[in-house]
Amino acid sequence: MIKVALIGWLSALSVSAVAQQWSVPEPQNFEQGHVCLEGVEQPITVEFADSMAQQARGLMQRTELGEYSGMLFRYPNQRPGGSGFWMYQTLIPLDIAYLAKDGSIVKTFTMMPCGSDDPRLCRSYAPGEPYYNVLELNAGFLAKHDIRMGDRVHINPPLNENEQCQNN
Repeated sequence: MIKVALIGWLSALSVSAVAQQWSVPEPQNFEQGHVCLEGVEQPITVEFADSMAQQARGLMQRTELGEYSGMLFRYPNQRPGGSGFWMYQTLIPLDIAYLAKDGSIVKTFTMMPCGSDDPRLCRSYAPGEPYYNVLELNAGFLAKHDIRMGDRVHINPPLNENEQCQNN
């Protein structure tokens, strides 16, 4: 009985140590650009998360995001559908759109902040389909603009003379 209790205590201690070892990545500098979504005239200003450090940090600890602002995670290779995003240390609700190689949306979620200090207790939002890029926006943006799976996201497209998206 003492062995079982000791093993249980050591297991709990090692799991707790792993959670404590994971820390919030350092703030990063991001290059900016814009994306256009089909049916939305206003371009969306995005920060590009290209490096592993930028992708690990993402929008953690941000307290706000502009109405037509977001973050675009760009990957050099296709990502598996079981590889998802979480909301650990993310303070604002977000919409997420997983994108195929051609920019078409393969899956969306509205993600709520995870209030836990233990990252293992934060939900992972995995698309179940392979993807290449991920766009994060304020929660409700996709529904407000009737953006659906199959719609396309255009990265750094040319804008018209009024600085509006031309893909309508």
